[in-house]
Amino acid sequence: MPSQEHSKLLKAVKKTRVSEDIVAQIYGLVREGVLKPGDRLPPERELALQLDVSRASVREAMRLLDIKGLVVIRPGAGTFITEDVIEAIVQAFSSLLDDDTSAARDVFEMRLLLEPHVVSLAADRATDRDIRRMADILDGQEAEIAAGGMGVEFDTEFHAAIAAATKNTALIAVTQAIAGILSESREDSLLSADRSRLSLQSHRQILSAIERRMPLEAEESMRSHIADIDREVHDLSSHRSSAGSSVAVG
Repeated sequence: MPSQEHSKLLKAVKKTRVSEDIVAQIYGLVREGVLKPGDRLPPERELALQLDVSRASVREAMRLLDIKGLVVIRPGAGTFITEDVIEAIVQAFSSLLDDDTSAARDVFEMRLLLEPHVVSLAADRATDRDIRRMADILDGQEAEIAAGGMGVEFDTEFHAAIAAATKNTALIAVTQAIAGILSESREDSLLSADRSRLSLQSHRQILSAIERRMPLEAEESMRSHIADIDREVHDLSSHRSSAGSSVAVG
């Protein structure tokens, strides 16, 4: 993310416990999904000017963030929001998928356990801005499908937006990791125009529940959405060669 964009997000902090206040602001931007894994923070001098604090305070805040594992400091390159946790999860599950042909089912089972609870939390915490973002994504998905595409990228983006609406960094990280796994293991032959349209319709139902602040309805809609994908993908896979298994984005 370019440095000038951060100047619109960060605010001047109080002079008491300055470094802790800086840490809290950075953490808040990560929790809200504004700062994402891999994003580079502005240089120390620029941060000090934006926050109206000393460079020593910024340096101490970066040290605290480094200790907490929220940033990684790369000499000569800058300070970045850490992505090690996500990479570790992706690598672990990717290895699992490579070694075990039944592991695709395990990934879907994990999604069935996790994502309904994520969307339930999103229905409680989503801001109007979060909801508008989800609606825009689904409009994009619908347009791409109408043009003959599959809308896969919008599909993935929608699930990421739901996670971001929870304001929970751990859930955001896990959802991003799962998206990476699914993207790497998806086979286009498992996608179809009919499945894409059904997926969009299901997404609309999920968003409707979020908009109406109905956590239980959102949870059930997500559970049905993932269960339908699980059934369709494995039914299709059963007619294919047993040489490997595939996972489709939902």
